[in-house]
Amino acid sequence: MVLLVTLKKGGLAVGNHYEDAFEDPRTFRWATQTSTRRESKRGRIISGAEPGWSVHLFVRGAKLRAGKAAPFRYCGESEFLDWEGDAPIYVRWRLREPVPEHLWAVLGPDGVG
Repeated sequence: MVLLVTLKKGGLAVGNHYEDAFEDPRTFRWATQTSTRRESKRGRIISGAEPGWSVHLFVRGAKLRAGKAAPFRYCGESEFLDWEGDAPIYVRWRLREPVPEHLWAVLGPDGVG
């Protein structure tokens, strides 16, 4: 499974504000779409309960860069840590390797995106 995440969501309708963010260079907090439930196939993939699947994280700071679609940056394979809620599910991922410093400077809490 490939997760394509935009950190600065600007312009989403009320009720669709997902607070996705890095907690540290190896831990990422992410919210699923409101239609995703734990018992669904997508929920089982997320939790690691569905065999044969892995989750890869691609992140960008904002939707646009210089007026064009901003590129996603590959952050690595992610392992499920924990979750709470349902529809949406709030998930914490652990990256196998920390985000490299040059990406952390851009995507971390103080980054520019």
